[in-house]
Amino acid sequence: MRKGHTLLELILVVTITGLCISLTVPVLGDFLDWVAADGAAGEVATALAVARQGAVARGVLSRLRIAPESLVVDLRGEGGWVPWRRFPGPAAGGVGLEVSNPEVVFSPLGFGWGASNTTVVLTRGGREARVTSSRVGRVKRW
Repeated sequence: MRKGHTLLELILVVTITGLCISLTVPVLGDFLDWVAADGAAGEVATALAVARQGAVARGVLSRLRIAPESLVVDLRGEGGWVPWRRFPGPAAGGVGLEVSNPEVVFSPLGFGWGASNTTVVLTRGGREARVTSSRVGRVKRW
């Protein structure tokens, strides 16, 4: 009766495991970059939708400030801008941010106010995701 494994069997198992890991790690890294960039794009699109809905529901101007560390929605009150909602920014997931207009303002009708056409590019590793917002308040993820 044999108990345990031989050294040759253990070396073979370790070699096969190492080979499998070396083949899957680059693919897994690329997949994780895609998941992070796509997730950050979803968060930016959600923040834009919340800002637009806040303007329509409350009948005031709202603005979304887009920064790497945070996505902040403010509502216009009598004394100026009042913080309303805050979301973590893309930097929390290790995602880079490039934005054409870091402040997007919505009117009480849900339309963009001023220079509201915005493109947000989110990158991590070799992956990229884009979110655009038009003057009429339409948000599109690419």
